[in-house]
Amino acid sequence: MSGALYRPDQRLAIAVTRFIEDVHQRVPQARLAPLTSYEDEDFTLAVIVPPGTDEEAVLDHCLAASAAVEDAMEIYILPRVKVAENETPKATD
Repeated sequence: MSGALYRPDQRLAIAVTRFIEDVHQRVPQARLAPLTSYEDEDFTLAVIVPPGTDEEAVLDHCLAASAAVEDAMEIYILPRVKVAENETPKATD
C-alpha cells in the first residue's frame, strides 16, 4: 500500500474504490450497491448484472478483485453477484 498511513475509515474507502474500479474495468455493464456486511467481511457489495450475463465469470472477476484488495490492504470485500430484475437481455448482432 505504498507505505502510506491511513485511518481505518480511509482505508475502507480506498479499498472499496479500488474494488469498484477493478470490477468496472472487467465488467463495465455491472452496477454495484452496498449490502449489509456479514460477520467476517469488512464490506459487502451487490454486483448487479444484466440478464444473460455469465454470472460465474463475473463472480470470478469479482473474487480476483477482492483478493487483490485483501492482499494489498488487508480488507475483505465480499461480492454478491445478482441479475438485475425487470430488465430484458440486450439483443446481440
